[in-house]
Amino acid sequence: KKADAALKEFNKIVAIDPNDFVVWTEIGSAYFRTDKPFDAEASYNKALTLKPDFAPALLNLGKLYLSQKKLDQAIDVLSRALATSPDSADVNQYLGEAYLQTKKGSKAVPLLNKAIELAPIDKADIHLRLATLYNGANLKDRAVIEYKAFLQKVPNYKDKAGLEKYIQDNQPK
Repeated sequence: KKADAALKEFNKIVAIDPNDFVVWTEIGSAYFRTDKPFDAEASYNKALTLKPDFAPALLNLGKLYLSQKKLDQAIDVLSRALATSPDSADVNQYLGEAYLQTKKGSKAVPLLNKAIELAPIDKADIHLRLATLYNGANLKDRAVIEYKAFLQKVPNYKDKAGLEKYIQDNQPK
């Protein structure tokens, strides 16, 4: 949580071993957390130059691009991450989100569902994202399914009553 101190230590390590792609990834993450996207990108790219298939660097670079709305770059990098780590819930989620933001829901939904499958509790909030999408597309029966699935996993949700009302009002007849 102390990015500046971490950066000093990480820089000592890469001064000794400039080929430590794991540390370059950590340097990128420290820069990302301290809102230094240019430095974060350079560090992630250094890690990927050293090990092109290093999934944590690919994921974090993809998240960086997603945060900057560089969606085509995010999709490219996250697709590479998916090729190396198809069972990563995070990779599936962030690639799905990148596709959603480019209005490619048919590519996004299977990835988001895979993220839920891989980490049902940790990724339960994706049900809310999908329900919102389905509601916006006037597919209320699908939104109901997502809200029900979410409430099964998060029964003490703060707006449980609101979701239950939506479910009751939009239940297929």
